[in-house]
Amino acid sequence: MRISNDSEESIISAKDYSDSSKKQNWRQIFMLSFSSLGAIYGDIGTSPLYVLNSIKYPNNPPNKDDIYGGVSVIFYLFTIIVICKYVLIVLVLGPNNGEGGQVAIYAKIARYLNIGPKGVHIPGAAEISDMELITRQDTTSSFMSNSLTRHKTRIDKIKESQLLTKIIQTFILFACFVGCSLVFSDGLLTPTTSVLSAIGGIQTAIPSFTQVLAVSEVILVVLFLIQQFGSNRISFLFAPIVFIWMIGLIICGLYNIIKHDPGVFRALSPYYAIRLLKKSGINVFGGAMLSITGTEAMFADIGHFGKLPIQLTLGFFVYPALMICYLGQGAYVVKNPEDWINPFFYSVPGGTNGVPFWIMFALATLATIIASQALILSVFSIVSQLIALDCFPKLKIVHVSSHHEGKVYIPTVNWLLMIGVCATTAGFKNSNNVTAAYGLGISLDFIVTSSLIMLCMFYVYKWNIIWPILYCLVLVPLEMCMVISNMSKVVHGAWFPLMMTALSVMFLSIWRWGRSLKVNHEFSSRIKIGDLYPKFKNSPEVVQLNLGSSDNHKYDIIDANAGIPDKKDTIITRFGKTTLKRYEGIAIMYNDSSMQNMSSPNTLPLIYAKLVKNFSSIPSSFIFVSFRVLSIPYVPEEERVIMASMKIPGHYRCILRFGFMEEITIDNTLNKRIISSIPESNQLARKFSRSTVNSNPGSIQSQSHVTVNNIPILHIFESNLIRSHEFNADIEKTKNPFIVIRRVARKVLINYFFSPITSMTQGNGQLVKLKSEDEESDKKIFIGGVARI
Repeated sequence: MRISNDSEESIISAKDYSDSSKKQNWRQIFMLSFSSLGAIYGDIGTSPLYVLNSIKYPNNPPNKDDIYGGVSVIFYLFTIIVICKYVLIVLVLGPNNGEGGQVAIYAKIARYLNIGPKGVHIPGAAEISDMELITRQDTTSSFMSNSLTRHKTRIDKIKESQLLTKIIQTFILFACFVGCSLVFSDGLLTPTTSVLSAIGGIQTAIPSFTQVLAVSEVILVVLFLIQQFGSNRISFLFAPIVFIWMIGLIICGLYNIIKHDPGVFRALSPYYAIRLLKKSGINVFGGAMLSITGTEAMFADIGHFGKLPIQLTLGFFVYPALMICYLGQGAYVVKNPEDWINPFFYSVPGGTNGVPFWIMFALATLATIIASQALILSVFSIVSQLIALDCFPKLKIVHVSSHHEGKVYIPTVNWLLMIGVCATTAGFKNSNNVTAAYGLGISLDFIVTSSLIMLCMFYVYKWNIIWPILYCLVLVPLEMCMVISNMSKVVHGAWFPLMMTALSVMFLSIWRWGRSLKVNHEFSSRIKIGDLYPKFKNSPEVVQLNLGSSDNHKYDIIDANAGIPDKKDTIITRFGKTTLKRYEGIAIMYNDSSMQNMSSPNTLPLIYAKLVKNFSSIPSSFIFVSFRVLSIPYVPEEERVIMASMKIPGHYRCILRFGFMEEITIDNTLNKRIISSIPESNQLARKFSRSTVNSNPGSIQSQSHVTVNNIPILHIFESNLIRSHEFNADIEKTKNPFIVIRRVARKVLINYFFSPITSMTQGNGQLVKLKSEDEESDKKIFIGGVARI
């Protein structure tokens, strides 16, 4: 196999966006740190509005020791969970390819153990180059890297246990789905809680105000409407507001500490936290943990800003600001215990009708709106990662930044989330009802992340098993206490996040199950070249490749007949052996997955076999096109097309490469570039240019003006109707009621759930942009059948 040097040098490789390669200078880090204020810390930053009065105290109103205990529990929960667990451990070990959330940890483990979804390239893995993929001529090489031979320890043998690996494969995928679903349910409750709490502050100063729900709904709708402008602009718009809000929290906190109780710093002693827990039990965690809501969203949003900016902003600004605010509220309530019901607004300097109150109210309202932003962005990030792993329907993803691949906007998700949040807000009506339901999902999310991060420590980073055990002994019991303390909220509304989580897990599980069946069907239905073309069956040939650089259209033609089709090809059709008829022209067949269609050079897609077997006639040139989206924002036009010849004369593999900021479309210019990349394009262009001149003597086009415009082209797309396998054979029949019920459920899920969603979200025919409806009718064809899975 010989490859043209010109072509080889002209092909750029996908940029490796691994965690270590994303270097940022200090100016970028500072700007990202500041802008992250407007997108990540709104939820954590607005917790002082409702946390201190949500804690269960042994006395009503709480005394000095109770308040000190409440502040102490908040301080240690925040320090242990947010700072120690997330900032120092999860944000360091969890991200995969620059992305965060449970999906990232799952991808990291699955990539290392090679247990990811079949036919899916997991982000962060050593990606096979387009050149190697398209020029592959045998199936002996693997897409998966082989581990080096070395002495295997007992732990290595445990890792290689097939049973254990299967258990881990099922567990991490299920944990990933549960974690994502908990964030989705949190995405419904967080905006509801934050906005209702802020707008409800009006009633503190104006008790007659009754339009809290209506105003909240309007604010939420506006918030989702502006998402289309992208997280870049929104974060820079919101960042100054959150910055001023945090400064306001510091001022209010210091004012209350100095004026009311400078000794409140004694609350930082664990003595008071332990004393309150002894009196009230672990139910204290049910209210105190509201101070750390939004932490999972912060981890999921890492792809928007990066690890270091988040760590710096949280550790050196947000954390001190919030602790000072909680200490200030505690100092105020110690002197004014009757105001513990709403300590934030009552503790604002100047009273409830002063100018500082209305300033903080305005900032609180804006900050709570921004609090919803963190969850919205985390949902976008998680869904985009699930789509990349083939665990979610292929929705349109809009990249809003050419500098950060993780900054995305998903229109369909945005509008569905808006409807869900507005409906949730209308259902709960006020912040007290939402707070009663809030917290259980978040505490369960902490457990899921901990379980995945422990597996990541052991399998990915190969740490000694003592470290995951130590992590488990220190953090998991605390997180379990939070789960248990929130279980009492189930009857008061916490059933809602559990219900939404269950529905989401069902959706993700059914979709992934359907996709696995579909992918297995695609792999198994591929046709061997020898089964279609008998001359390749028993005499495998070493094929010489003709690679074209679409930059200068130079080709390395090794065999003079390499690109010329044999007009006497014998094929095996449904009607028996016959001669394949070739008419002069070009067919372009589009394939979704380059991994599936390029992984074996000796097979052909089923759709091609259907075309040949049923019609025994194809164009003289046949191009199989696949798409690759690279981890760079834009691909130069001269590097867009990579072409290589196949074993069958006149047949080519083609990869079209796009940057993550580019829309995958094939316009007239790209169409010409594809056609010009095959050797026989000039010959076809000259012939059909002469035909045009002969048929139109008055045309100004001459043989000296040769273009590819007049070459007949057919764009072929696959359009299968997906249906469940019918168990009709005698050997498959059964009277077992459980098996019958399972088969009925299988049929319903595939035929009426998976199949319609797949049809709605594939839209392959829209990739090719033609000038008119007549051209679409003439040049596009959809071939398919019933795909039984």
